[in-house]
Amino acid sequence: MDGGLIVAVGMALAGYDPLVDQELAPKEAFSVGFGVQRLQDDFGLALSVVSPYVADGHLALRLEGGIGWASDLRALPVDAEEQVAGAWSMYGHVRLLGVAATRLGLASGRLYVALGPSLLVLDRQLSSERVSPGVVGVFGTEFFAADAYRAFPVSLFFEVGGTAHTASADIENRIGEPEPSGTTVDRPVATGLALSAGLRFYL
Repeated sequence: MDGGLIVAVGMALAGYDPLVDQELAPKEAFSVGFGVQRLQDDFGLALSVVSPYVADGHLALRLEGGIGWASDLRALPVDAEEQVAGAWSMYGHVRLLGVAATRLGLASGRLYVALGPSLLVLDRQLSSERVSPGVVGVFGTEFFAADAYRAFPVSLFFEVGGTAHTASADIENRIGEPEPSGTTVDRPVATGLALSAGLRFYL
């Protein structure tokens, strides 16, 4: 490999000098974020608060909550009889995640992983379980708005990962008195691939 290329790669991986680039460092204060998410076939919105980063900007806690919509048209198997389904059924969620992060070299941003427990609060027309525990884990990247001299206190984030919960969409009818289907459902609620994106504001 050419020597110049090796030097360039090394600079890209470790291009941050805290003495020179301190004003371009990612913000580490308390922040509030808002994003959209997709949990397998479900769509949702989430509001989060993140504690100030500690351990030289590497660790934080994140508390978030929001709402999701399960796709009724895919919730029950085709052999379930007398289905009365609309387009979507709404549920709520709350999560507490531990965050481990590192700064991006040559950019005002950070890479991070977040992992922790999750809890769904489900409508009785969607599932026979009213409260469903689970877990969420994501890998994320966060880019800060900045000019040549400093990073601004707002960032754009993207996350990809997975989520799993115990509840299933096992109610045949979405109106009237709930009736369990008694059949095997196609999939559980809010389980599978997790994608999200949004904005985070530092206070």
